[in-house]
Amino acid sequence: MLNMIRAQMYRIAKSRSIWAVCLIIALFVLATPFALWLYQVWPAFAATGIVELPDDPLPLLRIWGVSVVGGSAFPMMVGVLLALVFSEDFKSGYVKNLVQARGGRVSYALSAAACSVIVSCAVTVGAAALVALALAAQGYPFAMPTGTEALGWMAQVALCSVAYAGVAVLVVLVTGSEAAGVVAAVVVGGGMVETALRLVLANIPGAPAAVRDCLDSYLAVDIAQLGQGIVCDPLTYAQAVATLAAAVVLWLLVIRRKSLA
Repeated sequence: MLNMIRAQMYRIAKSRSIWAVCLIIALFVLATPFALWLYQVWPAFAATGIVELPDDPLPLLRIWGVSVVGGSAFPMMVGVLLALVFSEDFKSGYVKNLVQARGGRVSYALSAAACSVIVSCAVTVGAAALVALALAAQGYPFAMPTGTEALGWMAQVALCSVAYAGVAVLVVLVTGSEAAGVVAAVVVGGGMVETALRLVLANIPGAPAAVRDCLDSYLAVDIAQLGQGIVCDPLTYAQAVATLAAAVVLWLLVIRRKSLA
């Protein structure tokens, strides 16, 4: 399986469309540093009050939350990125070469999960580093979070994003369609499905409290907190890992039965 992971990561690194999505993510996360630059150089923009700077050094964790997570935009873009990654396997026929050996389909699903986590972590760390470099280049003093806070925040963003992206990848594996995967990434990664389910569960007459409230602190809520620069409690790790694990189980069921002819 390690060879399959290496092959997948090599192909991902060579894909032009995937790098195009990474460029879009980079432009997105630089929007806040760009607004801060406008605040410095354009008095009319500063007068609008769109940007308000605190007296103290900028809290980097909060700037990361606003710049990187941006509501639910980041999980959506990670989902789109991974949907493109795996839809290319089907469009090019590359997946047929990966699953020829005995157990190849299982190895493919597991390596896909590993590559998804690697890509999500790399994009998250790269986005956070880009924001910090942009602020430093402008001379803005910022308050560094502790190492534990920074690593915890980035790990939670990456895991929540890849957990949502798992659903988009599942749609790609079922349909083989890039468009379907992208739509799933936007709808699920944006928290729309989770929000709708939460409303439905909360309004079921006579439902137990455990059922009504089961999504009240789930991934969409965690992402909202991460978007404010708040590191969530450890339950976030369990929820994200469990969601991704459930998605991978479904990947295995689909890929083992799917015709790749």
